[in-house]
Amino acid sequence: MNSVLKNSFLSCAMVGFFLLGTAQVEHSQGYFTYPLRIKPKLNANFGEMRPNHFHMGLDLSTEARENLPVYSPADGYVSRMKIETGGFGRAIYIDHPNGMTTLYAHMNRFIPAAEQYLVEKQYELQTWKIDVNVPAESIPVRKGQLIGYSGNTGASQGPHVHFEIRDTKTENCLNPLNLGLGLQDQTAPDLVRLAVYDRDKSVYEQQPRVFSLVKKGNNYVVPETIVLPFEKAFLAVQAVDRMTGFPNQNGIYQAQLFQGQELLTSFRMDNIGYDKTRYLNGHIDYRVKARGGPYYQMLFPPKHFNLDIYQQKNRSANFIVLSAEAKAYNLRVMDVHGNVSTVDFQLQKNASPSPVPKQDGALMVAGQLNVYEDSDVQFVFDEAAFYDDFHFRVTTLYANSSTQISSLYQALPDDIPVHQPFRVSMRPNRNVALIRMDRVVMKRSFKTKTEIKKAGFERGYFVAQFRDFGVFQLLEDLEPPKLVSSLQQGATVVKGSKIVMEVADNNQTIREFRATAGGQWLMFQPSGNRFVYTVDEHLDLGEHILTVVVYDEAGNSTVKEWKIVRK
Repeated sequence: MNSVLKNSFLSCAMVGFFLLGTAQVEHSQGYFTYPLRIKPKLNANFGEMRPNHFHMGLDLSTEARENLPVYSPADGYVSRMKIETGGFGRAIYIDHPNGMTTLYAHMNRFIPAAEQYLVEKQYELQTWKIDVNVPAESIPVRKGQLIGYSGNTGASQGPHVHFEIRDTKTENCLNPLNLGLGLQDQTAPDLVRLAVYDRDKSVYEQQPRVFSLVKKGNNYVVPETIVLPFEKAFLAVQAVDRMTGFPNQNGIYQAQLFQGQELLTSFRMDNIGYDKTRYLNGHIDYRVKARGGPYYQMLFPPKHFNLDIYQQKNRSANFIVLSAEAKAYNLRVMDVHGNVSTVDFQLQKNASPSPVPKQDGALMVAGQLNVYEDSDVQFVFDEAAFYDDFHFRVTTLYANSSTQISSLYQALPDDIPVHQPFRVSMRPNRNVALIRMDRVVMKRSFKTKTEIKKAGFERGYFVAQFRDFGVFQLLEDLEPPKLVSSLQQGATVVKGSKIVMEVADNNQTIREFRATAGGQWLMFQPSGNRFVYTVDEHLDLGEHILTVVVYDEAGNSTVKEWKIVRK
């Protein structure tokens, strides 16, 4: 990982630049200003733990309000805009001359020039959901210039601005707090627990030994020597950070483990790409979190891990070798402003090691191609699928309705993280001559969530790809989606009025919604199971036939028409 050129205990005011690959990117304090003109406050920081990903920027508080003006923190130009129902919602990107790009997500609207360009592209490409690059310098902005207004769009849990700084060339996300942005902090992280694991066992097939940390003065201790019934130990820490004056918990920036003056291992949240953000699942004890526990962040990388946030004395030794004599260790956890909390503890090996329990199932080996199959189902996992070894098994339940054309197969344990998509192949329990082959989908269920994928057919099996475990089954979906609207035949509409369509599907999957009038595509905006069109200049004056077509994931479609008059 490319290091920030600073001592771990010095203020980031000493930082001058990043070295990213072979390209030098200017990284000076004061280059960027805070993009909101209210008192700076973070709802979340860079590198925080989130489901299946690291938080890749800062969540800037808008004091629970929407439509606050957002200003460009430096000179540049609008380079990209993105609109989606989830994720970032409405997002705008600005490229800057220093080799960095800033991003602003969950926005309500952008400046007029950006909005005009965006709408033109949506109509040109005939899609509301869009991710479009803007020609360089066509929408320039100056430092301090308005670029849009904050909101709560996309997968936002409340009004705020999600703010990122990226290396323009690589698109890796950089920690914005390394640039200061006017944020001040004198509060050290809070350390909560230390978790200890046996490296000779899979992290997924053991319970960690957990020790509460006792605060003494400005530091923490484990009061008694930790005696362990194994020889190779690896550790994790539960810790949070807070900024001075604010109670909300943020993620920690860096952790370092020492034996005496020797640094054994460390991790630091400086530079993460979106293609690597799912490695969060290997950085934490995933099973503890999945079962309702806290985030334990590993001080050593797992067996198979390809995110460069760790630094180690010896990359081939991802553990501590214990001895019969107690040895002292020191863990230092710090934030980006150099505030440090430490914990002192001792580790010792018990002379009587604990037995290794026998595990049921097929062994899945991290870093290798793994295949599980029987006569009716097959799971194929590529070399990058798993972070650690574990034993995999499948249980079978039989189908009980006419739409279910296979048994239900439950992949277990269901709380194992999978990094890469894996392939599921299932044989139908019905003669394929009696199945509408183009209407077969594969369904994954886990707790209250379902996921539907169109299934292909290969050599007697229906095939689809997924990224999480659960219960899998083939369905024959012959039911078209439902489409209803309060719009009356012959209705008169005027500019600014709204046309609302509501759709429903038996499997809750709408693949495509398309509306035209007189051959002109109309931009309906999705919101849950509703699609809304605000009448604009693209609907000409006069009488039209409004045609709406809706497709579900299986390919079933519904078509309806309304006669409307544009006044």
